Amino acid sequence: MTVSVSTRRLLESATVVDLLVPDAPAPILPGVGKLFEEHVARFERTGVTFASFTVGLDHLASIEGQIKGLGAVRRWFLTRPERFVLVRTVADIAEAKRTGKLAVNFHFQGTNALMGDVNLVEVYRALGVGHMLMAYNEKNLVGDGCHERTDCGLSAFGVRLVGEMNRVGVAVDVSHTGYRTSMDVFEVAKAPVIFSHANPRGLYAHERNIRDDQIKACAQTGGVIGVTGVGLFMSQDGLDISPDMLIRQIDYIADLVGAGHIGFGLDHIEDVAHLVKLIDTNAGRYPEQGGYKAPQLLFASPEIIPDVAERLLAKNWSEADVRGVLGENWLRVLGQIWG
Repeated sequence: MTVSVSTRRLLESATVVDLLVPDAPAPILPGVGKLFEEHVARFERTGVTFASFTVGLDHLASIEGQIKGLGAVRRWFLTRPERFVLVRTVADIAEAKRTGKLAVNFHFQGTNALMGDVNLVEVYRALGVGHMLMAYNEKNLVGDGCHERTDCGLSAFGVRLVGEMNRVGVAVDVSHTGYRTSMDVFEVAKAPVIFSHANPRGLYAHERNIRDDQIKACAQTGGVIGVTGVGLFMSQDGLDISPDMLIRQIDYIADLVGAGHIGFGLDHIEDVAHLVKLIDTNAGRYPEQGGYKAPQLLFASPEIIPDVAERLLAKNWSEADVRGVLGENWLRVLGQIWG
């Protein structure tokens, strides 16, 4: 879809954010470095201002391996200063927008990279990690994941960890996290809590999707929900990754808590073959009933963002609300957390 001149102008002036890009360890994986380059270039071509890249999963519970991987990813971006700005604050994002570069930082999908040591939160923050998921599908030291057979709440370690993340300025992210654990996080957190990438269970009852009371509790902390373009989380067959399907997610959340609590966390995977291998070797985290073994796994790409903006404006969304969804809502909440 070719967007209108007015929408194009809006996109050029707006700060566009995708808070969940899952491919960042790719530069150190044999044979996928070129795919990573292509993936990052998509965000640059689309006009995204700021993207947060995954640098660790709960699957990989080694501090040594995590530091090596994080170092490699940092070097990949830092040796290309003509293209990228490694951010610590939202002021760095504004500078990247001014100079026409892509602002980047990092996140963990889970907290196993800490190996039970809250002292490492500040270390990882200094290396560019701006948010961490509490758990990734399965139980860890913090609490249960969304695919765990139980639904236990936040552990004592989890309470200490949330407090330390609040102190240091790392966003507490409850995507992939179990229901009770997430609700406990909302109660104990002293700063906004986010869902970097999650869709409403009220539209499609997948275990990875979130309930209405989770959406409302997140908003009550001042947080933001990043809608994800993973087909598997939007319908039974997982084949509809259209702008209209993504807007269904946006409209649903807006009706519950208002447009000020919505952003993008597309979770677009470039190297699907690598994901299939990850699923095959981590079957416990990706239960068969979740549809992860589907013959085709589809993901909305960052190129969908202009189409979504165009269609929201056509639905009489205000320009201010569209700017919020594009990125300003993320900037507001990250500014509160990062300082």
